[in-house]
Amino acid sequence: MAEYIKSRVFFEDSEAGKKTKTHPIIVCWKLTTPNNLGSVLRLADNMGCTKVLFVDDEPNFNDRNIKRTAQTSFKAIDWHYCNSRNWQEHVPEDYMLLAIETAEPSFDLYQTKLPEKCVFFIGNEKVGIDDCILKKCEKSIYIPMKGHNKSMNVSHALTIVLGEWTRQNYYSERA
Repeated sequence: MAEYIKSRVFFEDSEAGKKTKTHPIIVCWKLTTPNNLGSVLRLADNMGCTKVLFVDDEPNFNDRNIKRTAQTSFKAIDWHYCNSRNWQEHVPEDYMLLAIETAEPSFDLYQTKLPEKCVFFIGNEKVGIDDCILKKCEKSIYIPMKGHNKSMNVSHALTIVLGEWTRQNYYSERA
């Protein structure tokens, strides 16, 4: 049976792992599916995000279902429930607000410089991110997809964006 090494070990032993970066904050705007919330926590923990904010004015979450998906990440990452009036209290002023959204105008993820200090917004599974939040964001980014469906699961989209953020901020020449 193969002995598995935690991916953290591979990263820490690399040249990229020796760099010090400020990692993104994730804002989940009115997500409703506990499995998505758990997936976001697990992903944010794996990718070293600073924190996760779950924004909803009437949260109705079952922590048991979130914990089941998040596993150890449920306690490993800094996360908070907040409402649409106070989420900004948890975000430093020098962070750029970026929406992961297909609304116009959106910019191709792979042709957009993702800053070290940023907040990535992901939106509700059915309706996306509220217009009032899109207006606060410096820009919206989309993931170019060849298929017929215009969107993907929010946690999957966040995975792709965080992977690109990591590539740009740890592995590119300007990192």
